[in-house]
Amino acid sequence: MNITEAVNMILKRYPDYGYDIFLDLSKIKDDDLQEAVRFIASMRRRCRTEPKRSQKNNRETLRNMIKKRYSYKDIAKATGLTESTIVRKVSGYGLKRLYHQMHPYVCPPGIRASVHMICLNIETGEQKTFSSINKAGKAFGFREGYLTDRTRGGRCYIENGWEFRRGD
Repeated sequence: MNITEAVNMILKRYPDYGYDIFLDLSKIKDDDLQEAVRFIASMRRRCRTEPKRSQKNNRETLRNMIKKRYSYKDIAKATGLTESTIVRKVSGYGLKRLYHQMHPYVCPPGIRASVHMICLNIETGEQKTFSSINKAGKAFGFREGYLTDRTRGGRCYIENGWEFRRGD
């Protein structure tokens, strides 16, 4: 017996079902069709599994997981979604800042960890400390990212009598 003969035998007996009868072969109870049913069942893949359903992740679920200090990878394992999907959902729900507060050593390109900026006036000795590089840049009228580039790698930058250094 080949697959064509087996399919035709079943379709001849159950013309109203069409190919829907092949989704659940246990519905076929005729004794003379059992050989065709066994043949078709043997042709199917051996390890047929249902796809794993991912749980619905709402904002509160993700927020609670982030507060428990789950990483993106851990959240992905727990929910059954990919890591990139979790990153997109966290960003979409506005939880990105919370995630990076809970994981201060993970610093993406868009969010800077709290790098303090120490500004020292060379002539007067006046010292100003800012909580971030961008705030220091705005206070002194630099364009965005200017001080970041100038002080990268522990370098010191001097302009208009002010020395700019990254703090620890």
